[in-house]
Parts: sequence; C-alpha cells; structure tokens
Amino acid sequence: MRRIKYKAFTIIELLVVLVIIGIFSAIAYPNVSSWITDREVKKEVYDVVSYLNERKSEVINGKYGMVQVVLNTKIHTYTMSTEDFINEYKSINSSTIYKINKVCDHQKPSSFKHDTKLDLLIGSRNNESNVHVFPSTNHPYPTSYSIICITKDGSIKYMRNNVNEPDRNTGKNVDYFMFCSKNNATAKSCKNGAKFDSMYKITWDRFVNIKIYKYNKKGKWILQDA
Repeated sequence: MRRIKYKAFTIIELLVVLVIIGIFSAIAYPNVSSWITDREVKKEVYDVVSYLNERKSEVINGKYGMVQVVLNTKIHTYTMSTEDFINEYKSINSSTIYKINKVCDHQKPSSFKHDTKLDLLIGSRNNESNVHVFPSTNHPYPTSYSIICITKDGSIKYMRNNVNEPDRNTGKNVDYFMFCSKNNATAKSCKNGAKFDSMYKITWDRFVNIKIYKYNKKGKWILQDA
C-alpha cells in the first residue's frame, strides 16, 4: 500500500508566525487606537461647529433676532425674538447699557429665553462624551465658559472677555474653544498651553466665522477647516 504524506506546519514555523503577528500587533495597535481616539474627538468638534452654524442660520433667516450660545460642558442657548431685539437695541425708548454699548451679558438682557431643547451635552458632565473642553466650569473664573452673541450683522458682542488669541491670517483677536480626549487629559488639564494628542480647537470672529485647528506632535496648531 502506498503511504499518504500529510503536510503540516512545524513548531518552528508556527512560532515564526506568532512572532510576526506579535510584532505587527505591537506596531499597529497604538496607531489604530490613536486613530480611533482622534476620530471620536473630531466628531464632537464637528458636532459643536454644526450646532453653532445652525444657530447662526436661524438668526440670519429671521427665526430669532439674536441668539446667545454659552460654550461649556453643557452648551446651552438663549433666544431672543426679533420683536424683543428691536425693543432692546433699536427702540428710541431704550437706553440700557446693552443698547448703548452694543453688548450682551450671560442670559442678559432679560428678554433672552433659555431653550432647553437646544442643550448639547459634552465634556466631563456627560459620560457618553469622549472629550474634555476648555473653558469650562472645571476651570476658575473668568475661564469658566465662552459666550457668543449671534446677530445678522455681528453688531452685538459679549460684554466681557472670552479666552482669545490673534488670528494668524488677520492678526485680529478671535475667541476659541478647545477639545481634549478623555483618554489623554483630565477635565482640569485640558486648558490653554496643554500638549496632548488628539487635541482640537475652534475659533470664531464677531460674525461667527469658524475655523477648526488640530494640535500636532510638533507643537503647532494646524488649520483643518475654515
């Protein structure tokens, strides 16, 4: 009878394969993990940008006379009707500090209405969020939040100072809001001057023209979208 020969891997061949798989995993896993982390942070950055653009669109289209967005671990919005905006800022019978200086304050004038349906939870107060943010209530005043007052013509500004920096193209000051991955940072360490992977920030001018930047390993903020 003829013997049948079966081919199989030797122990040495199996060990070589396992070593190769181990080396590949050691090299690939950190890159894949970093990519997933970056993707999670980036998604929340674009969620906030979309949120701001929606509020801006509502004002431009006349749904509201003005909208105030408070950027914090909970992003919340106060709306003002067109009629109330005219009474507050255009009427000759009005002489408030807000009209005279063309400013708004946190939840002021009193004609602002908090629209809880528009609240967006991000950061340390939301377990489902992948980011910490700056400024936020995890940081001491005055870096506890940033406020945007959105009007059609950009005529009303927040009466206090948000965290800000010069725009690299125009040289004019723009406000900013920063995002850090919860995998890399704590709520308090996510702040101005931090140096973490997967860190983003958005900037905006008085007309709420938004730019998105990403921090790279060389210590620079690189423009991603404008």
